[in-house]
Amino acid sequence: MVLIVTKAQSNEVGKIALSVIMPENVDGLDASQLSKLESKIIQITTKSGLSASGYSQNFVIYPKFAIYETNVVEGGMQNITVVTAELSLFIKQISNNMLFSSVSKSLKGSGKTKEMAITNAISQIPVSDKEFLSFIETGKQKIIAYYEANCDAIIKKADSHSKMQEYDQAFGLLMSIPDEVTSCHDKILDKAIETYKAYQNQRCSELIQQAKAKSAAMDYDGSLEVLSQIDPSSKCYPEQQALFKSIESKISAEVKKQWDFEMKQYNDAVSLEKQRINAIKEVAVAYYKSQPTTVNYNVLIK
Repeated sequence: MVLIVTKAQSNEVGKIALSVIMPENVDGLDASQLSKLESKIIQITTKSGLSASGYSQNFVIYPKFAIYETNVVEGGMQNITVVTAELSLFIKQISNNMLFSSVSKSLKGSGKTKEMAITNAISQIPVSDKEFLSFIETGKQKIIAYYEANCDAIIKKADSHSKMQEYDQAFGLLMSIPDEVTSCHDKILDKAIETYKAYQNQRCSELIQQAKAKSAAMDYDGSLEVLSQIDPSSKCYPEQQALFKSIESKISAEVKKQWDFEMKQYNDAVSLEKQRINAIKEVAVAYYKSQPTTVNYNVLIK
């Protein structure tokens, strides 16, 4: 069984991204050639305007590489080896094993040895080829269509996680929907903010206790840093303000300046929403980074 680590952990939340999945071995290819092939796939993906490292790992792009023919051509001082190969690329959704797009391209390479010929064939993969670009665009449109069709179901599932206080999973689901899914965008943001407020209420008592502990240890700057994580909509906000007043005269001028700036942002509705969305994205990314990052390549290609 071949297991491969997904090239995930991108922080580009809200963007359509494809995790590049590579087999650990392919008959006839060494580790260096597999690495070059992976680089070509990443180039093809990014040339099409997509990230090649998806943080949610639900959509992947993976190759099949087959060498069909090897010939030795007799030449002047040295024979030349020529290989004929085929590269196939696939975009698949992991959660339901659905194929979204595929493309195949014939390749030829030559060199003094078979190994050099294969490397030459890989180096000639045309990353800007129209067929590759069309392949990625087809996958992209099908991903958008999937989210459009499942927007309400995803929101409902996220709401279930929120009610069980599984806020990181709720944020992960909501933030997995790309910004390109415009029909779903406003509903997702509304649910994310609603969930964030519930998350803050659940978390704020713990933050208050942390801030009090730092204050008792005379780490006033640290106490203020913890207090700054409490949202104005939180039930603990009055207690946060009271604790701030009790340590205001003991904090450094630089930290006080930063606090005043953040409080000003809180009073601006647009800035406050941006801060909340950024905080939600951070929780979502941290959640996905904590998840297993292996995919069974053999299962993918069935």
